[in-house]
Amino acid sequence: MRKLIVIIALLTVAICSNAQYNKNTVKNITNSFIATLMSGDLQGTLEFFEPNYVASQHDSFLEGRTEQFVAEFLAGSYKKGFYFITPELSRIKSMKVKKTCCDLEKNEIYADVEILMDYGVKYSVRLEMLVTEYGDLRFIGAVG
Repeated sequence: MRKLIVIIALLTVAICSNAQYNKNTVKNITNSFIATLMSGDLQGTLEFFEPNYVASQHDSFLEGRTEQFVAEFLAGSYKKGFYFITPELSRIKSMKVKKTCCDLEKNEIYADVEILMDYGVKYSVRLEMLVTEYGDLRFIGAVG
C-alpha cells in the first residue's frame, strides 16, 4: 500500500510538472504528502521536498533524522499564536488542506493545513512550496 501511495504521489508530481500550476495542483500534491505521511511512510515523504532543502536540512544539519525533519516541518502555533507545537508524528489524528495559493508571479505557493492531534489540540501550519530547477513543485522550509 505504501508503495502505491508513493507511486501515485510521484506520478502526480511528474504530471503536474508539465502543466500550468494552480491551486488544485498544490492541493493534490499536499494531499498526496498527507496520505504518504499518514500511512507511516516517512522515507516516502522526502520525495515531496526540494532536493537541496533535503540535502542541507535533513541530510547534513539533522544527520538523516527523518522523523525530526518532518515533525519540525509541520511545527506551528495554536491558541492564537501563544503556544508552539512540534507534533509527535504518531499522534497526528488527521490533516486537512484548508486553503491553497498558487501565485507564480508573486512566488507565493503554499497550502494551509489544519492538523488535529489525538489529544485534541488542533492547529494550522502553512506548507510553502517552490518550483524547482527541474520544473517540479516541492515543499521548502526553514534552514538552520
